[in-house]
Amino acid sequence: MKKLWVLMFGLCFCAGLFAQVPPNWDTNPPRDTADVKYSVGVSTPQATEQAAFTGAWQHALQNFASSIGTRVESLTDISVREEGYDSDIADAYTVYVETSSFSTRVPLSGVRELARKIENQGGAYTARILAAMEMADYQKALRYIENEEAALLAYRFFAQKVKGITRLSGNKPAGYVDYYAWLRDNCVTLSFAGTSSQGEYLAQTENFCKKLYRDTVIFAETIDGNPARIIYDSPRYYDGIVRALQDFGVFTMEKEASALVLTPAGQSSLASFRSAVADMKDSSKIFVSGIEVIQTEDGDVLNSANLVINQFKTALSRQFGLSAVQFNLPSQYANTTSLDEAAVMAYINANIKTFPARFAVIVFAETRLSGAVAAYNIPPNITASVRFTLYDVLTGETINSAEADTRGFVFSPSNLQRQTVIAESRRALQFLYDAKNRPGLAGIMADVFEGL
Repeated sequence: MKKLWVLMFGLCFCAGLFAQVPPNWDTNPPRDTADVKYSVGVSTPQATEQAAFTGAWQHALQNFASSIGTRVESLTDISVREEGYDSDIADAYTVYVETSSFSTRVPLSGVRELARKIENQGGAYTARILAAMEMADYQKALRYIENEEAALLAYRFFAQKVKGITRLSGNKPAGYVDYYAWLRDNCVTLSFAGTSSQGEYLAQTENFCKKLYRDTVIFAETIDGNPARIIYDSPRYYDGIVRALQDFGVFTMEKEASALVLTPAGQSSLASFRSAVADMKDSSKIFVSGIEVIQTEDGDVLNSANLVINQFKTALSRQFGLSAVQFNLPSQYANTTSLDEAAVMAYINANIKTFPARFAVIVFAETRLSGAVAAYNIPPNITASVRFTLYDVLTGETINSAEADTRGFVFSPSNLQRQTVIAESRRALQFLYDAKNRPGLAGIMADVFEGL
């Protein structure tokens, strides 16, 4: 059985705030207007006036709750429960909607007492109360329930499509009072105002989100009375979405938590939006920049001819379906022994329009030569390492960085010659991709790039 409860925290007696009350309001209640909704509450016979008044007030609230609830779905049983009273809290009631699939709390405000009549017949009191609720508050409560229903449907959709969704505790997401609170914390909501072409904007919004983030999961629903697109994983996507939309320059944007309401800036905004989406940097592409160096026996540092970077690009294509292109950095951002990642990121930010893709990988690979220690019968060896940083050009944030090392490669002292060192160094760099070498670059790549 479905129920709607109203939890009462306070009563407020504010007669005369609305329209003039007719004398026969109890038998002929005022009609609802565009601004005010009315309700007459009648108690059962009670032993005291206060008990009769409480019963009539509950009945009036029940009528409001019933009207709000049935706008969402057919409720067959509606009851009101009093759980506290605080005369310092005006207007503080909470509607609890319970259905066969979920329950939620909804703030109910703006309810005022306009008039009361209490009769005593045979020692029993019967009360009648005329209550009024501002239509704006009525619509706010209705909207809350509608949003909760939409959030429930979104939660169910994402729970099927995405790993790691917050699990239910009882019949709500763990740690949340309702589904709408979960949606606001975990999803970005995009809707449009001031346009008759909402459907076209929303369709283009899906293209925009999927191009911006390859693994975007999108759900279509109505939020706050407007058709919207809901994108799961607000903490991850919100800043990127906002920044990209601002860069387009075709909308004014109203932000409330993770909800974005966009208003087109002019008649050509839809065409401009399409064009901007078409020109977006592709999140399926990655450009790779960096240097690779080899340390020789005499202390020189040589370039390794992009051995790691080329293997890196191949692995991105084969393992992750990403198209990688190489971008050679200006010489001032790299020297023969090190790579200044902060300077490279600053260079990217300053020249963002010239870069061909959404994500950048900054690579620094090197080998280190350790000489022999004859006294301990330790031969020379080479260790190779590579550090890479995954950088989001759009949001200007480092997504992840990691480093992989080989074990030391041992070779004969009689072969401690320049070409031998170079050849062994290149072999050490190649060994970074050996599956037996843990963690190995391939394993780190899987952790970093999964989900891009």
